[in-house]
Amino acid sequence: MKKVIAIAPYIYKHGCNFKMHPFISWERIGGMVGHGHYPPEKTHGFAYHIELPTFWNNKKKALLRFAQAQSLCFDTFPEYTCYEIIPLIWDCWPMFFEKTCKWLKRHRVKTAIFTSSQTAERIKQCFPKMSILTITEGICTDGFERGETLNNRKINLFEMGSIQRGYFQKKYPEQYKVLHNKPEGWENRGQDDLHRFLENSKLTVIFPRSITEPETAQGIETLTQRYWECMLSRILMVGHAPKELTDLVGYNPVIEMDMEHDLEQIEGILSDINNPKYQELVDRNRETALRMGSWDIRMKQIMEWLRGLGYEV
Repeated sequence: MKKVIAIAPYIYKHGCNFKMHPFISWERIGGMVGHGHYPPEKTHGFAYHIELPTFWNNKKKALLRFAQAQSLCFDTFPEYTCYEIIPLIWDCWPMFFEKTCKWLKRHRVKTAIFTSSQTAERIKQCFPKMSILTITEGICTDGFERGETLNNRKINLFEMGSIQRGYFQKKYPEQYKVLHNKPEGWENRGQDDLHRFLENSKLTVIFPRSITEPETAQGIETLTQRYWECMLSRILMVGHAPKELTDLVGYNPVIEMDMEHDLEQIEGILSDINNPKYQELVDRNRETALRMGSWDIRMKQIMEWLRGLGYEV
C-alpha cells in the first residue's frame, strides 16, 4: 500500500499560484505533504520543454501533484522520473489533449484527477484501465466578505477576465462609459483589491471559455473559480452558467444573458436593482458557495476515493 504525499506547487515570485489552495486544504484536513525539488529559475525552460523518462518507481510513495496541462512536465518535475504521480490537472483544453495523453502513457500513470468532466470522459476513452476522478474546481473562501446589499453598492458593472473585461467596451463604447463607473487601473492591483471591487459591485458579466474562446475550448464547458468568487461576493452574475455548476448546486446562480438584447437587459437590471429577487439570488449564491465551494470539500473527496483504490492517505 503506497502512501500518498501531496507536493507543494512552485511558488512564483511575481504573482499568485492558484494551485497552492488545494495543497493548503490537503494539509489542513490532515493529508501528508512534502516539498518538490524544482530547478533553479534559470533552468525552468529545461524543465518545461525537456521531458525525461521514468527511470524507476518508488515502491512506498505516490505523489499527488497539482498541474496544468500546458506545464505538466514542470509541475511534476523531477519526481515523475522516480515516483508514481497522481496528477490533479486543470486546463486540459483540446490543444493539450494529445500532449497530456502522451505524458500519462510515458510515465505509466494509473490514477488521475481532472477538474473538467468532459476532459475526464475523453481521457477514459483513451485509458479505460486508468482510475479517473472528476472534481469541480474549488476556491479558498477566505477573504471574501458579504459586502453591502446590491442597492447600496457604488460600482454598477464590473467585468473581469481577459475576454469578458472588454465585452461591453467593444460592443457599446459610448454606453460603456455610463455603465462602468469603477476606478481605473484595477487590473494591475492585487487579490485583496479584487475582493474589494467585487464586494462593492452590483453586477458582472461572466461566461465560460466555451463561449468567450470557442476555438480554444472546442466544446469543453467547465466550472472555474471566477463563478465562486462572484458568488462569495454577492455580486449579480449575468452571462451563462456551465452545466457543471448548475448540476453541482442544483439551480442556476447566473441570470442567462439575452445575447440579442444584452445591453437592454443589463440596463434593465441596473434600473431595477432594488427588486428583492436579485438580492435573494445573490444571498443564496453566497450561502451555497460557502457550503459547497471550498477546496477542503474536494480534498476530502479525493482522500476517500484514493483510500477506496487502496492507497494510504
